[in-house]
Amino acid sequence: MSRVTTVVRELRPDDSLPSEATELGRLGLFLACLTVASAASYWVALRLRGVPIVGTLASPNVAGLAVPTLVYARHRGVSLSFGLPGRSRLADAAATVLAPALAVVATSVLFAAGFDASLAALLGWTYHPEASVATAAVRTAEDAALAGLGFGILVAAVFDLVSSRVGLSSARAVAATAALATFFRSVLRDAAFTLVVFPKPWRVGVVSLLLVAAVCGCVAVGVTYRSAVERSIRPLSRPTLAPAFAFGLLAVAALGTVFADVPGSVEHALWALAFGVAALGFGRSKSAWVPAAAMALFSLSIRLVGFVELALF
Repeated sequence: MSRVTTVVRELRPDDSLPSEATELGRLGLFLACLTVASAASYWVALRLRGVPIVGTLASPNVAGLAVPTLVYARHRGVSLSFGLPGRSRLADAAATVLAPALAVVATSVLFAAGFDASLAALLGWTYHPEASVATAAVRTAEDAALAGLGFGILVAAVFDLVSSRVGLSSARAVAATAALATFFRSVLRDAAFTLVVFPKPWRVGVVSLLLVAAVCGCVAVGVTYRSAVERSIRPLSRPTLAPAFAFGLLAVAALGTVFADVPGSVEHALWALAFGVAALGFGRSKSAWVPAAAMALFSLSIRLVGFVELALF
């Protein structure tokens, strides 16, 4: 009887998900919950605008991003280091911090010289020709610092999870972190913020579909990755995964539409590059301050690139 039971168990299809799909699915669920938290904090922040300290703490980058990410990281057993990088890693850390901002400047010069266009106007950060760069920097420094803190912690947590739990190599972990962070910022959070500002019943449906697509898409990627590692279609052959792949295609389409808009895609591409560089810097330095500083300086450069154009052109 025991032999028959053993044979039946071996022949019975395994309905459990691969570990990669489970871990990535958890990350997708976390990003979905983070989107809801960001939208809620954005709604609160709009009503507390101008209130000292409280308004800052309620901002989407703090209450809706940094704090939930730290809580989730602690829940998953991820210990993010906030110490300074070692002396041997200072050069890598400096390069990580400067590279995204320099990419913004280089893109601005390319647009002006090659296309006679203004990157600042495209990004929506233009100033009067007589405006003071110091005054503008002071006004935007707080938002840039909070954005850097929130997205820096997100990059560090996601990179740690996809490298340690999913088992991705450093290069693949950087690519996965950049993709997930870009999808969160450019698709999920943008849609949620639009819903908060312009609440419509159909937008609730769209955001809900995107949240489901985020989770299912991550599961589908995890299954596909396991199939590629095993060089077998067995992980892909289960009919129960069809809905996950269907919603995964919706997530891919949503991300594709973001980059299909030629003017707006430039900003999204710069953010994706910044996320990738920040993840690479965290992987080498193991300090969460490195991606936080990189994203903060990048966010500040986005806001002040107009002064570079005024000075050079």
